[in-house]
Amino acid sequence: MPNGLWERLRHARSAWILAMAALAALLALLLLRNGGGPSSYGTELETRLERILNAVDGADRVRAMVSQGQNGEITGAVVVAEGLEDVSTYLKLQGAVMTLLGLDAGQVEIIGGRFGGG
Repeated sequence: MPNGLWERLRHARSAWILAMAALAALLALLLLRNGGGPSSYGTELETRLERILNAVDGADRVRAMVSQGQNGEITGAVVVAEGLEDVSTYLKLQGAVMTLLGLDAGQVEIIGGRFGGG
């Protein structure tokens, strides 16, 4: 692959990741502003989901956010994890979230991230 094309693809991927992270942050702010935070069911579900996803071989330091509609139905999920260099790890995380939450691929976003500290 020519160097110029590789660089453009790498920069486009970085911009996309930043856009998704900004969208997740905006969603979190809207939830806090409009409802005082996620329901206890949502928080417990996220905790349980993180516990399962952290056990996936190749995934490290997984964090999850589950979005719910007005009636409490699950409408989407965002997962941020270290260790997504391998496509199979990405697909395992995506498949697990889809299965556990009953979501389609378009409702699940898996994002590679780096977390500071221990």
